[in-house]
Amino acid sequence: MTVPEIIIFEASKDYQENPEAVTAAAVVQLKGIEGIEASYHGFQYDDELEAGVKKAVWVNVWDSYDSASKQLAHLQSLFKPENKPEIYHVKSGSDLIKPISATCTEIARMNLHTGESTAALAELVDQLEASLKGGEGAHDSTWGPTFEDPNVTIGILGWDSKEAHLKAVAPGTKAYDIIQKILKIADITLLHTDLKKFSA
Repeated sequence: MTVPEIIIFEASKDYQENPEAVTAAAVVQLKGIEGIEASYHGFQYDDELEAGVKKAVWVNVWDSYDSASKQLAHLQSLFKPENKPEIYHVKSGSDLIKPISATCTEIARMNLHTGESTAALAELVDQLEASLKGGEGAHDSTWGPTFEDPNVTIGILGWDSKEAHLKAVAPGTKAYDIIQKILKIADITLLHTDLKKFSA
């Protein structure tokens, strides 16, 4: 089972000006390491920045969590404290390539409220995924809890555009109704990015 490694961090000025070079310096160190299959990078859309803070996104695709975890300390060493990196490894059960190869990739994080059921959240996520599957502008998705914390669920969804996503979950849609149920038991944060496959 391939494992997506999601890294979200605050991008420095140098990174924003030349993301390819900075990404290359980091990814080249991982290149050739057993288990890594592909790497993607991108920026959060400018129209959803908070307080002007620009976030960057990396997605590394590993052949297993065991392979990824062996390189975690090294990966963490590539970031400075001011980058505030968030790193997640997702137990995804479906194809990852379609959503991360789409024109727009949505990364959603659900943090379960204390005392709520992981099974209940998983059921609602399944319903949400089914309601979006095959819809206009949708490019498949993969969801799953993180290896680090079963109370955190990550979704990776591919879209034609951010507008296509917003239309698919607008009030009056089945997806909207399911999301309202999810919000009763979990907090949702999300971002949109334009991932590009890294090749060196």
